[in-house]
Formats: sequence, C-alpha cells, structure tokens
Amino acid sequence: KELKKINKVFNKSFVQAVDLISNCKGKVIAAGIGKSGLIARKVSATLSSVGISSFYLNPGEANHGDLGQIDKRDVLLVFSYSGNTYEISNMLKYANRFNIKIIGVASKKESILLKASDVKILLPPVLEADPTRMVPTSSTSITLLFGDTLAIALMHKLKFSKDRFKVFHPGGNIGKNLLAVKDIMISGKKMPTIHLNKNMNEAIKIINSKKLGLVVV
Repeated sequence: KELKKINKVFNKSFVQAVDLISNCKGKVIAAGIGKSGLIARKVSATLSSVGISSFYLNPGEANHGDLGQIDKRDVLLVFSYSGNTYEISNMLKYANRFNIKIIGVASKKESILLKASDVKILLPPVLEADPTRMVPTSSTSITLLFGDTLAIALMHKLKFSKDRFKVFHPGGNIGKNLLAVKDIMISGKKMPTIHLNKNMNEAIKIINSKKLGLVVV
C-alpha cells in the first residue's frame, strides 16, 4: 500500500530529472549518507549498468577533499529522506557555487536539499513497516523504487536495448542469457576446412592449427 504512493512522483519534476540526466555530458554522481548512501550506491550501479556513466560519492569524504571529483559537466543526484542531513550541506553549497546541476530526492518540501536543488523530487511520506513505525523500511524501499523507475525511464528515453546491455554486463547469468550465436560462432578463415582431394596428413595439420579438434571436408 505504501509503495503505491510512488505514483505521486511521476510529475513534471520527474520528467526534468530524466531530461537532465539524459543530456548530461559528464557523470551522474550519486550521493547520500547512511541508508540513503546505500541506496545512492545501488542507483549509481544500476545507471552504470545501462550505459549512464555514474559513481557514488560519500558526502562526508567529499568535505575532506573529494569535492574535486565533481566537474561542471556532471549532475549531482542526492538522496536524503529527511532532506536535512548535515553532511550534504557543504556539497550542496559547492554545487550551487559552481553552477553544477542538482537533482534532490527527499520527502520534505522545505528541506535544505530540495531548496538547493535544480530539480526537486518530493517523495511522498510513508508509514514505516516495523512495529515501532520508526525503523527506515518503507521509506528506504520507496526511495530505492524511485531510483529504479528513474533508470527504467532513462532506458526508454535512450532506447536502451539487450545488445547494449550485453556490452556492459558480459558476465554472470545475465550475460549468458544475452549470449547470441554470433558471439561464439566460428567463421571465415578461422574455420578448419579442407578439399576432399587432400590427404590425411594435410587434414591433421589443419586440425592441429585451428585447434577445434575437427576439419570440415
């Protein structure tokens, strides 16, 4: 029930976020602290796997010299459910100072994050699923769900295909499922072939040189 509230996110701001990332000439830098940081890492990994250059930046580390990793061509994608996490404030000031675009994802409209963001993604408030209604459960799930919907929307906009996915994900079960005949077939000069009038010694030489254990007559 709570996760169905994600539909409220699909508005003009969501479209702006998709357009901003699809037109980005640099990298998408995902950032967040704590559980929001874990979500930022996952979203960044998903974007990278579909061909959108991205990496995760810890705002705490950024305050101690890593802000230099952010380029003017980059887009900052910052996650903070409260939007008032202290550690992100210096990163936001740096981005605003150098006109680096920020997509802020938070649940509080008047939060520090959304006030500083060029594109404001306002997550709907949700009831946590645990008995105390305090442990981040529904809130982290809906934030992660937003990240996945953003990635899927970008895939549609950029006309992402199975062939492109295979380039970025050659390993594991996904890579095996995307493997085509053309990826493993032997053709042209690599084929061990011999004319039927040739003798057995010549056939053996070709079998040894092509290293397939056979020859096509």
